[in-house]
Amino acid sequence: MVDIPILEIEDYDPELNEEQESVTDLSGGALTYAIVGAGQGGGRMAKAFYDMGYAKTIAVNTARSDLNGLDLPENQKFLVDEHGEQGAGKDQAKAEAAIERKEQEVFNKFREIFGNNVDRVIICLGVSGGSGGGTVNTLIRVAKKYFTYIGVEDVDQRVGVIASLPTAGESASPTVANNAHARMTQLCELAEKGQIAPLVMVDNEKIKKLYPKLTVKKFWTTINNTVAGLFHVFNVLANKDSEYTAFDATDYDSIMRQPGCMIMGVTSVKDVENETAISNALKKNLEKTLLAEGFDLTSATGAACIVVGGEVLFEETAGLMDSIEFGFDTLAALTGGAIIHRGIYEDDKRDKLVTYTLISGLKRPQKRIDGLKKFITDTKASRKK
Repeated sequence: MVDIPILEIEDYDPELNEEQESVTDLSGGALTYAIVGAGQGGGRMAKAFYDMGYAKTIAVNTARSDLNGLDLPENQKFLVDEHGEQGAGKDQAKAEAAIERKEQEVFNKFREIFGNNVDRVIICLGVSGGSGGGTVNTLIRVAKKYFTYIGVEDVDQRVGVIASLPTAGESASPTVANNAHARMTQLCELAEKGQIAPLVMVDNEKIKKLYPKLTVKKFWTTINNTVAGLFHVFNVLANKDSEYTAFDATDYDSIMRQPGCMIMGVTSVKDVENETAISNALKKNLEKTLLAEGFDLTSATGAACIVVGGEVLFEETAGLMDSIEFGFDTLAALTGGAIIHRGIYEDDKRDKLVTYTLISGLKRPQKRIDGLKKFITDTKASRKK
């Protein structure tokens, strides 16, 4: 007989309810998102989500100064401390090697902050940066590992990416242009293979042209709040009842799962008594989106259109329902006959009609991505002269 000592700890049951210890989501949405901000640009985007109630947020960076600039709880910041805390200096390979050595620690941080109740992880980054572009592959891998850990099977359809493209001025640097082109191409390949979903491209150069009067102070805030706000609107509406037509959580989740790229937009409708007003607003909506242009809308596999207006508009505007239906039909035609998930909601705080559009399953905007390569070629040519 073996004489095994009895340990006091044998009769001790530790309380391992991780969900009680994790951060609580305050968004009020149909889906519980966990947000990961990679690099400086991704961190700012993640902070915009955090401010809207998406408390399950983590910022990851190789530079302590970038993390210090984010108003997030300290335990929700992860420093990849491999380079003297000074950052990766646009060197994505350096950042990638550093975070790979910290992969288990990142996974532990996901478990600590996210807990067991998350529907989707969204990773935000600027594709031209060292920290953002360099850490994204490891973060995608860790996010999938996290979902497997909490018992979710369809991990590929639960990890999405919001990737910001550089401005023309930033792309004048061959390193920046090359980083952006290579990383964006790779992310598109993952999205089209269904290995991430969705992929959202934020085009900073397009935003500069659409809103040239934005001040330096408001530029990044406007971009981040708009993108995070659009996610938030669809998520919240999918959790609301409607006495007209409801856009439910199942509709929303099915759109988010489509392989490929996704775009979102919002615009107000003027002259609501005109039967083509909503249809025209939807077209304008897609043109004014802050996201990259050049998408073939007929390649879409999923779409949603939500119309929100005040009680007076819904009660007193003759023919409004016909106009709304015509708008839905217009979007179906623009997207090559994709199924349009619809929503009509009354909001007493509004004195105008607003349309929100979500289109997914799109093929990559190759012309815009190739435009990044053009900066590399042009810069090399000018240096030879």
